[in-house]
Amino acid sequence: MIEIIFVVAVGTYLTRLIPLLLKDRLNLEKWSEWLSYSSTALISALFVTTFVSFPINPRDLTIGLISLAVVYASYVKSKNLGISIIVGVLAYYILSISIG
Repeated sequence: MIEIIFVVAVGTYLTRLIPLLLKDRLNLEKWSEWLSYSSTALISALFVTTFVSFPINPRDLTIGLISLAVVYASYVKSKNLGISIIVGVLAYYILSISIG
């Protein structure tokens, strides 16, 4: 387990370090539009894989959708993404305990 965490940490670090080291060699201006789409695609993929796992468990799907609604409502109220994520994690935890 610790090996997996280490590999993910190194991979995350390298994805941020390599562009900084190679910024003079690469023409990043032409890549900027592609990179903006790739971050949107990554977030969408994480979102979909979080909610859809087979076989679909209605309990987990309900908890996730309610937590997502709580995140959205807290973001609309506070306009702070960090607070919204913390509120959503707490909502997910509380719902998991109470429904579970």
